[in-house]
Amino acid sequence: MHAPARLLFFLAAIPLMWASRGIADETGQWKAGMAREKITPLQPVWMAGYAARNGPSDGVLTDLHARALALTDARGKRLVIVGLDLIEIPQTLRDRIVAMAAKSHSLKPEELLVNTSHTHGGPMVSSKTVSDWGIPPEWGKRADEYVDFLIQRMDAAIGKAIAAQAPASLAYSSSRCAHSMNRRLPTPMGFRLAPNPNGPVDHEVPVLRIESSGGKLVGVVFGFACHNTALGPTRKINGDYAGFAQRQLEKDHPGAVALFLAGCGGDQNPSPNRGDADAEPNGLALAAAVEKGLAAQSLPLGPSLSSSMEVCPLPFAPLPPRAELEARAKSGNGFVARHADWVLKQWPNPGDKPADYPLPVQVIQFGERFTLVALGGEPMADYSLRLKGELRQEGRPVWIAGYSNLVHAYVPTRRVLLEGGYEGTEAVIYQSLPGPFAVEVEERIVESVHRQVHALRSKK
Repeated sequence: MHAPARLLFFLAAIPLMWASRGIADETGQWKAGMAREKITPLQPVWMAGYAARNGPSDGVLTDLHARALALTDARGKRLVIVGLDLIEIPQTLRDRIVAMAAKSHSLKPEELLVNTSHTHGGPMVSSKTVSDWGIPPEWGKRADEYVDFLIQRMDAAIGKAIAAQAPASLAYSSSRCAHSMNRRLPTPMGFRLAPNPNGPVDHEVPVLRIESSGGKLVGVVFGFACHNTALGPTRKINGDYAGFAQRQLEKDHPGAVALFLAGCGGDQNPSPNRGDADAEPNGLALAAAVEKGLAAQSLPLGPSLSSSMEVCPLPFAPLPPRAELEARAKSGNGFVARHADWVLKQWPNPGDKPADYPLPVQVIQFGERFTLVALGGEPMADYSLRLKGELRQEGRPVWIAGYSNLVHAYVPTRRVLLEGGYEGTEAVIYQSLPGPFAVEVEERIVESVHRQVHALRSKK
């Protein structure tokens, strides 16, 4: 063979070599199973999310659920994703979930992704939150009793999903839904909680389709970046618009499980947002967007799985002077006074510094071409927009979820911290934080994501 001919043959073979490599790496088949367990409180509870409530729950509008997806790849690597119709996962609850998953199912923390829908229609899950909010202590006991029940139901959901695993195929697609709007409105008095049609939004609806070997839909995992607050401070237990969306999808696909993963919706509200008039329609609009995603061209995911998790330490800004805290402790606003008193007791000496906040940052790689990033807390939409812009490559989509694994604090960007307002500085008194975060938190989180994505992609 002449040299030019040999060169042409070699160049023509390169794509075939890469294609063969991809096929070899992703032979075999997924095993997948899904399950759902009801986690609706069995007795009245104090509900989470709205300080305006002046009494416990007085009925159920829609049931709450724990939904689980269990996956095993061709090499035996495992992942369990759990979606909870709850508002938060404080550290006390996270510790119990991790311990249960390890003891009952031999799951490592990086093999378990737990996401909350952030419904404001569910129970408080921490007696400390009950105390911090000045609610009578008997409801703290009720919150602890509910957590015992919740752990049992989560254990059952995970166990059933693992037991239900069977040969399956996975595919990714996406759609869009427009029923969210940025809620940080600039005004002469600073940033206020109000619709801002010019603020950043993320309207993408990522969709993960799970089918049996016979082509039947086993389940769907879908996401959206928006506060789950369409119903407002009703005292009826409910899953809000995300609950309605999951219910509709399961109605339309009998036998399938629809699992919602809340996105980076810390600064996003439903729009329109008129309570009963919009909660179910918003949910149905999201369900319709998921159906469009299911019908769209999808990316098949080869049966190889890898995951990692880092605890990203987020520093706090310096505490205010003691004199300022002492003045706040005398405030007529109970939340302000209780928070200042707590800070004074926790850090009594000048120069005391709170420990960094331990934000979980998790990365999961499906096959060679799809990456799921799960951030703790309530991240701003900017995190999703930035990370997708930096990590996506042609034919390699990225899904950014928020509200995962440890959830009881807003996670502002540098811009939001500098602007101030509710998500940046004001909400800390409701979330038992010593104060606002330092401005470097955004870069720490982004660096953690990039480091893990690079490490997992390099293994392929």
